[in-house]
Order: sequence, then structure tokens, then C-alpha cells
Amino acid sequence: MQDDWRLTVDFDEEKDGAQLVEWLDAREFAAEERKRLGDRVIVSRDGARVFFYTGSEAHAREVDDVVRAGLESRRRRAPASVSLDRWHPVEQAWKRLSVPLPRTEQEIAAERGRREAREAAESIATGHAEWEVRIELRGHAETVELAQRLEADGIPVVRRSTYLLVGAVSEDEARALAERLRGETPAGSTVHVQPGGEMVWEVAPQNPFAVFGGLGA
Repeated sequence: MQDDWRLTVDFDEEKDGAQLVEWLDAREFAAEERKRLGDRVIVSRDGARVFFYTGSEAHAREVDDVVRAGLESRRRRAPASVSLDRWHPVEQAWKRLSVPLPRTEQEIAAERGRREAREAAESIATGHAEWEVRIELRGHAETVELAQRLEADGIPVVRRSTYLLVGAVSEDEARALAERLRGETPAGSTVHVQPGGEMVWEVAPQNPFAVFGGLGA
């Protein structure tokens, strides 16, 4: 089951959110309520805000009805706001129901662009590469030779015994770099794209996105 829908119940005070989660955890629901809620509803809380993750809009609305009825029956304070969001996989972000999923190539490109910009901003703000390319080679000599060649081309790397890491500010940039590197690595090497680990962005005069690292051996 995919949890592509999120109902957010936002209270004014944190204690109200905590009480709702405690009530849901302790409550024994009647058969009709269990039927309406279905088999699985994921619940999480962040302060005064309570999140419910479901697999469909209809399921999320059933959860909304049950939660509202429970609050009313217990004479608890009504939430300040309730909103329904849908997961946008291209942008990798939650969007209000009023924002449709992208359908055209232009809409998909726009969402991808927003994700790229967000990932780049997060990389710079946190000091860590959001994505990285891992190049695994057959031996130490090949690893050293490739590292020297890439650095001579202006591509900073983190070198270990038999692999290299190259940072990127976004997934698309990492994939483009990986495609290039596949044509430059020795036979028997493998090139992977993966979420960033401990690679640290270091601002260098010639390149504000030079990547160096504090990785373990």
C-alpha cells in the first residue's frame, strides 16, 4: 500500500495534538469505525500538528470524519485547521489537493526544476551534498589514476582504497555526471548514484561546489 495522501490536523497548542495521538493509541474502535478507517492509517505528530497518511483521498476523508467525531464526543477543542495534501513524486513534495499532479512534459519539467532548486539550496545550506556518485574500481592503482584525472579536469573527489565519491547538488546533476563518468572509467568499474552521505561542501575560489569529505575508511 502506498501512503500518497496526508491529512494534517493542526491545533493551536501542542498538548492538544499530544492528547489526540494518545486517544487514538488507547481507543478501542467500534466495528463500523474500524471498517471506515480501513486496515492501515499511519499517524505521526510534530508538536501541535498531527499527520495521518493513507492510500487514497476517500480513505483520508474517512479518517477526517472519524477524528472530528471523536474530538466532538470528547468535547475537545476543535483543530485550528485541517488540510489534505497529496504526494507529488516528481517534485518529491507534499502539495495541497488543489494542485494537480503534473501531466504534460512542461508540467513535469517544472516540478523537476523545483525539486532541483530545493535540493541545491539544501546542499548549500546544510554543507552536505544531497547526492553523490560512487565509482567502484578493481584496484587501488586504478582508483588513484582516475582520481588524479578527474581532479585535473576540475572535478573534486573523495578517494578511498578502491572507490571514489563525487558530490552533486541534485539527483539530476548526479545522474548526468554518472553518465559521463561511465564513459571514462576503466573496464570492470561500476558507477552508482546514491543519496548523499558525509560528503561536505567546501567553498573554493575556483568552484563554490567543490566536494571534499569526512568519510570513514
